Amino acid sequence: MGKFGWAHITDSNKVAQGPDGAVQFASSSNGTISGSSNFLFNHNANALIITGSMDISGTLRANIFDVKQTTKTEIDVSGSTNFGDDSGDVHNFTGSLYIMSGGLSQYYSASAETTISVQSYNSIIGLQSANYVSLTLPSASVAGPGKILIIKDETDGTRSDANHIAISASTGEKIDHQTTYNLSGDNPALTIYSNGVDKWFIY
Repeated sequence: MGKFGWAHITDSNKVAQGPDGAVQFASSSNGTISGSSNFLFNHNANALIITGSMDISGTLRANIFDVKQTTKTEIDVSGSTNFGDDSGDVHNFTGSLYIMSGGLSQYYSASAETTISVQSYNSIIGLQSANYVSLTLPSASVAGPGKILIIKDETDGTRSDANHIAISASTGEKIDHQTTYNLSGDNPALTIYSNGVDKWFIY
């Protein structure tokens, strides 16, 4: 039989302090043990719950970050960074955006279809069918104020009037003062922006 040492425990009958799940800590220099509703461990959910601020002098590592609110974020890492996981995600920035190097790319989609419904996340649409094309814009209110769309004929030949590109606003909306705008000729293009309410404007 192996030998065991001795352990001396004082106040062994003292019960935990604070509410259910309170993590125990020394609350004074004399070793008084206490607990707080601001520092809890939910053993059923396997979750540590902290109310207040937490200062970390070392490195915080986690598999998943689920941030509800942040007032300041500094990212200084190598490699790529991805934001969002769905085309419907919206990322709002207040202030100026500076790109120190590299470039800014807009979402480009090429289509050989003859009937196209433009999505709110589309930015540049290349049309590759030489036949008549019907293209419907998203609602200006869904696209949001300042949304810019570039529509370009990418075919090789001259587009006849019979095979024009018909760009239609959403029901009840207009492109400038028209409900439909037609493109024909040598590789025509159209650049428009949304007022975020009920109109698209050519510029």
